[in-house]
Amino acid sequence: MNELMQETQQSYYEYVIRIEQGCHQIANMLRIGQQADALQMIIDLSEGMGWLVSVEHYMIEQNYKVNSQTKEALDMLNEINHALEISDFVTVADLFEYEIAPMFASASEWIFEKVEN
Repeated sequence: MNELMQETQQSYYEYVIRIEQGCHQIANMLRIGQQADALQMIIDLSEGMGWLVSVEHYMIEQNYKVNSQTKEALDMLNEINHALEISDFVTVADLFEYEIAPMFASASEWIFEKVEN
């Protein structure tokens, strides 16, 4: 495996294990009225999720796969966007805490594995 792939996988692992805690932080911020900070974290998370999916696609092209739930979490962001549009911060907080965060509870176990062509 080349150095770029190793570095990319390492960056992926370092980022993905922080998402669960980040989801809880977002939910807590929304619940205590820190909407601006929470919204910035949601933007950052959305961009990060897009990057994770890009890494997964790149790794598939290199014959590596990972059993993750990033696509499911990215789909959940559509529900979050809808709730944000109507300023339903309670629902947004609940979605982060009870839907997205649990998807990443096992993220430390997500490992890229070489697959045969």
